[in-house]
Amino acid sequence: MSAPEFALYMQEGRGLDALGSGLVFTPLTIGYLAASIVAGTRPGRAVLALGGVTRAVGLLALALTVGVIGAGGDVVSLVPALVVDGIGMGLLTAPLIATVLANMSARHAGAASGVLSTAQQIGNAVGVAMIGVVFYGALGSQPGPEDFAHAFRAAIAVIIGLAMAVSVLVRLLPRQ
Repeated sequence: MSAPEFALYMQEGRGLDALGSGLVFTPLTIGYLAASIVAGTRPGRAVLALGGVTRAVGLLALALTVGVIGAGGDVVSLVPALVVDGIGMGLLTAPLIATVLANMSARHAGAASGVLSTAQQIGNAVGVAMIGVVFYGALGSQPGPEDFAHAFRAAIAVIIGLAMAVSVLVRLLPRQ
């Protein structure tokens, strides 16, 4: 999920204040923490691919739930989807460094770690910008509360595609 767009949906689309919006993120954090603890001990392509698929399932459930509740339903109905999305993120993030560096020689580990860190930072910056363009493009010029729900679902659709692409691409990583 894209945190800035979700926060906008919670605050502008649903009328929550910053604290209330932040508290809605709690289930995602719990799922992320739990999966990170478990997945951190199991590096490998399969865990990363599972993380991408799990993330896509959680995001699809989130998009469907937002489609049903729009700007008025109970935010508690978002909890299951947020937990699953958090689990997917934990399965992707925690084992990534261990998977990439698992068979790296000590001589190249520093450079590989630097390249990975740089790629993550660039990916985050480009990803936030890309999702923002989709979100604000779908939002329109004079948005009402329901428009924020629609724009958030549009942004989620792009993130689902990216999560599935990650699931496919990590299968191309070398086995050794």
